[in-house]
Amino acid sequence: KSIADINLIMSKSWLTGFIEAEGSFYYVKKDINRIVHAFGITQKLDPIVLISIKYFLHINSTVKFKSNHNYYILETSNSRNIENIQNYFSYKNDKSIFLGAKSFEFKVWKRTYRKFKGNNIRLEKIRLWINKLRNKHKF
Repeated sequence: KSIADINLIMSKSWLTGFIEAEGSFYYVKKDINRIVHAFGITQKLDPIVLISIKYFLHINSTVKFKSNHNYYILETSNSRNIENIQNYFSYKNDKSIFLGAKSFEFKVWKRTYRKFKGNNIRLEKIRLWINKLRNKHKF
């Protein structure tokens, strides 16, 4: 019902673990000459978790239901949302809160946002490299 209610249930540690399991930091090809950073998280059964995450992280997009695959999704490519997510999941010394493969994925995603936002040629190369790594290592 409110952010206060969400804070009683959802801690930063819980959300970090949930996103390590269910979330994704990726690149979206908006059109032939435009690639942007995006964040997405899916949930099969319960949209309330995603709605809570939406409010918790101040994401302005809506939770959508994908009927062809029977799951809910929250995703954003809004620059302010991306920056909020990066700040939320980083320590003051700019280190990532995530562990393992998700830490690597987040670090590359965050760094490329800061260094190459708007450089579509470079982002396309990085997007292809990350996709190749994902397919090879399934992370």
